[in-house]
Amino acid sequence: MSRDRLPAPLPTLLTANPVPAAEPGDEERLAAIRVAVDTRRALTAAPVHSGGGLLRALLTGRRLALLAGLTVVAVSVPLGITIAGPGMHDRGEDGLITAAVAADGTLSCGGVHEGYAKPIRPGQSKVRLFPTVVPEGWQLVDVFARDSTGPAACITPSLVASDLDGQGVMRGGVSVSGPVDRISFEDGGVQPVPAPVRVDDVLNGRPAVRYEFSRDDTVDYSWIWADDRGKHWQASVTGYPLDRAKELMTAVETDGNQVFWAAGKAPDLRVVHQRTGRPYPAETSFQNWYIRFNVGGRERTVSVESDRLVPLAAELRTGLRLRELAGQPEIDFSGQIYYEPQAGIRAIAEVEDDADDVRAMLAGLRQLSPDDPLLGRYALRE
Repeated sequence: MSRDRLPAPLPTLLTANPVPAAEPGDEERLAAIRVAVDTRRALTAAPVHSGGGLLRALLTGRRLALLAGLTVVAVSVPLGITIAGPGMHDRGEDGLITAAVAADGTLSCGGVHEGYAKPIRPGQSKVRLFPTVVPEGWQLVDVFARDSTGPAACITPSLVASDLDGQGVMRGGVSVSGPVDRISFEDGGVQPVPAPVRVDDVLNGRPAVRYEFSRDDTVDYSWIWADDRGKHWQASVTGYPLDRAKELMTAVETDGNQVFWAAGKAPDLRVVHQRTGRPYPAETSFQNWYIRFNVGGRERTVSVESDRLVPLAAELRTGLRLRELAGQPEIDFSGQIYYEPQAGIRAIAEVEDDADDVRAMLAGLRQLSPDDPLLGRYALRE
């Protein structure tokens, strides 16, 4: 099974790994490994002093502690569902982007663009979200930040259209990635069980390769095809039988580097993300911000990523619900809450039996000023 097909949120965890494939003798990678190990060391919990009374969460009656001495900059940015391409446009030595096609028809970057992460001082981070409230029994330990890069063109969809019911539950959808200049088909290696079916097909009048991938009593379909310029596109359809999936794909149109959705051909679906401007680069830059807690002797970490290329709504999966938290999008994955406090930023928090407390803590995240004393007080010593 390809890493892109791992159940959510495992792909996110894999992407967050700062050194996914280190090689002995590579000093830069070894240094990065050391950073990764240091940031996972045993907790040395620092107590959080509460003051100013108690703040009652909107979503729960349990007690929450208000952090004393907190100076915040309010975050109030309307959610946008269309995000333009990033600033990095390095396409490699030959100026071309090559993507590998996994056994289930998804695109991956192979070992060409693995990404990296290096530590930065918390005050230098663009995102400095800090909890104004903390659930009872939680202790804020530290915060730390990373400057990171990761693959973009081969894994980021350029278009996502979803069918949501009246409660925000996704019944099915279409995701389109591309264009990429070259593709290679992965053969051999570990195969999913049951193995995906790969057949030649015709899609919207063009020769294509179709993949059928069975999971959870459903079948997902994906297609790979080339446009008039020889650039390659990939599309996945979930939640529908093959005949309906091909009908939905008639709504997908490409013109040069852009992909469009002909809404009249699929009125039940709405576009939740559409790339504008230049194609995604091979790699993109972003920052990671981490808030670490001690909860009954266990580490709990809230991770935040900036410069997201797609809105949270584009990460919804069939059967999951898009909700609102403090007026902003939220998705409940298995054991985690994904939250978008503002456009281009995603926060992920682990949930056990305290989902309401976690939601109240996420809703209370506020941006600190870069010189706030709390950043110095709680910055990870590294």
